This record gives sequence, structure tokens and C-alpha cells, in this order.
Amino acid sequence: MYFLLSGEGATDLGVNIGGSDIAQDADFEIGPLVLFVDQIVQSRHNYSPLDSRCCGYLSETQLARLSKDLSPRGKKLTLPGSRTPQETRFFFKNARALAIKAMQIEASTGNVVVAVLFRDADGTASPGRGEWREKQQSMVDGFAFEKFKRGVAMIPKPKSEAWLICALKHNPYTECGRLEDRSGNDRSPNSLKAELTRLIGETTTRSYLVELISESSINCIQITMPSFTAFREALEAAIA
Repeated sequence: MYFLLSGEGATDLGVNIGGSDIAQDADFEIGPLVLFVDQIVQSRHNYSPLDSRCCGYLSETQLARLSKDLSPRGKKLTLPGSRTPQETRFFFKNARALAIKAMQIEASTGNVVVAVLFRDADGTASPGRGEWREKQQSMVDGFAFEKFKRGVAMIPKPKSEAWLICALKHNPYTECGRLEDRSGNDRSPNSLKAELTRLIGETTTRSYLVELISESSINCIQITMPSFTAFREALEAAIA
């Protein structure tokens, strides 16, 4: 089983530091949320995708290029429609593009591919984004449009810092649902990013967050909040 990952940057799923379209091995600097994928797979199948070197990363920029010229291929595209917000259509096309790439890898290698698409639900760079459920469903619909059954929507609400805070706060893994009602704006007086920095006593760099999770300070299996549960259940279904 091969895991094709695509995120927004270094502090979620990682970054491509090489010149290839899909970063693997030394070209793939993993982000903290890749370890969440790894933990969930290990909890179900007792093996590590990272240790097995069966992960690849497609950058947001590269995925945008692949999705730019997508067409319905003769089908009537009813979702998202003309009245659907542009941001939601963007999630839909991203899922389609990742599904197509995953199926190309399957065809060329014979491996079963699981595609994980990360996007924050809200943040400073995303004014006017729709509701979390609409965006999550748009990814699901995008994967389904390409008839790809192993696509996984990874959309923290409002952003990935909420998942990490759930595990690191004073009473970890309890009453985490309320974090989803917080603003995703890093400039807000009580921003999630600032709170995470206070909790860990360090800047929230990719390398430090990866180290923190690797040392078992965070066990994502214990995180209980709607956006995380939706992701975990989708991943568990994809690898069943």
C-alpha cells in the first residue's frame, strides 16, 4: 500500500525539498501530520508507512497545476455548481486531481494507493471560506467523481493547531470539540497558533513538532473532536 499525500506546507504534511514532482525518501521532509497518518495505520495494521518508505508527497503548487485544466470529461458537473463558492470548487478540483494522480501511480506500479488531501478549514489566507462540512463534502465528491475509493479528506477545523492543542493542553484529550469554534485567524487576540506556542514553549516549526510527536508526547488516536474523527474514520475505511 502506497500513501500519496498533499498538503499546504511544512507544518502540516511536509515539504518537497527535491526537484521531483512527487517527493519521496530524502526529498520528502515530513510534517507533523504525516505522523498522525502513520499512527493510525499502525494502530490498524501494525506497520509504519514511514518506516516502510511507502509515502510520497505532492505539493500544493504541483496539485494546483494538475487541477487547473480539469474538465468534466463529458459528464454533467452538478457539484459544485455555479452558485457554489469558489473556495469549495477549489477543494473539489484538488481532490479530483489527487485522485487522478493516485490512479496513475496504481496503474504504473501495481500498488494500491491511498490519497490523503490536507487543507485547513479556515485561516488568515482564506477569507470567505465556506463551512467545514461543505469543504469536507466537496473533497469527498471530488474523489467520488473520479471513482476513486481510497481518497481521504484531512480538514482540521479551524486549522491543524486545534488538533495539536487538544493533545497538549492542561487536560489533554478532553472537551476538545470547543476548539473547533475558535477563530483560525493568526492575528486574533486568542489565536490557536499563539496558544500552541505557549503550550510547547517553542516556536511551532516543522522539525520541533515532528520531534514532539515522534517522542510520543502526542497520541492522535486519543483525539476526539468532530473534524479529527471524520479524518480518522475516512483513513481507516481507506486502509481496511
